Amino acid sequence: MKSLAPDFIDRIIGVYGQAGQKWLDNLSFLQLDLAQRWSLSGLEPVIDLSYNYLVFAAAANGQPVVLKIGVPNPELTSEIQALISYEGNGAVKLLDADPDQGALLLERLLPGADLRSIQDDEKATRIAASLMEKLWHPVTHHPAFHTAADWCRGFQRYREVFPTDGPLPVDLLNQAANLASDLLANPKEQLLLHGDLHHMNILRGKDGWTAIDPKGVIGEPAFEIGSYLFNPYPDLIDHPHLKELQMKRIEIFTESLGLDKERMWAWSFVRGILGAIWSIEDGENWDYALEIARILRDML
Repeated sequence: MKSLAPDFIDRIIGVYGQAGQKWLDNLSFLQLDLAQRWSLSGLEPVIDLSYNYLVFAAAANGQPVVLKIGVPNPELTSEIQALISYEGNGAVKLLDADPDQGALLLERLLPGADLRSIQDDEKATRIAASLMEKLWHPVTHHPAFHTAADWCRGFQRYREVFPTDGPLPVDLLNQAANLASDLLANPKEQLLLHGDLHHMNILRGKDGWTAIDPKGVIGEPAFEIGSYLFNPYPDLIDHPHLKELQMKRIEIFTESLGLDKERMWAWSFVRGILGAIWSIEDGENWDYALEIARILRDML
């Protein structure tokens, strides 16, 4: 197994602590065990990693596959269950999985270019909207799935850590937390959502554009939009007409999906502040999420 990038190692230890270090120490043995169990050959580790270890390989029948291994955690379990629910309709096919080992065997999407390859933002947004329609499912009550309300508990966690002065502006934090409470108190139709559908999680496969890395979260459709409005990362923030771009995106989602504009703006702002909170919790840079969230707040 090739040496892991220092930033990947730091990220895993920063998030998972001793459990992350133990997982890193055992990763080469785990990869070998899974490769043997699933009869994989031609293993090619992916260089650019975030929170999971990825390997391109070939299955016994020659099919190109991806071996995905992560520190076992509820997010990986919900991803597995979401992919089972999707059955390959709009999402990458799950070929096998071992939740206890944090391992997934997935089809490899080829040619594999992500949505950033579409330079026309209106066209890209319409592709995303079409994919959302495929992915949104009636609620499947499964213990693996978290809800939008579960995610919004991030506000409470933040306040417990920073009861007085914290890194986030108090006015933005309070406004987002209050908005989340209002939205949750007046719920719309609850569906199984992808939860993190943005440009880098939409790839071109042989059957068209396909989603990867679903979070598997239950919430109203407007909750889905926020992740898209914060991408593509990190270039979006430098767009010369960012407000106009976001307004056009919301128009497309309204037209294509029939969603309420105000709830999309509100949930997207809430998710931006939540994203900043999660970045703080993970020891990552949170300035980007906060800057986009400020722009979205101005749309309310």
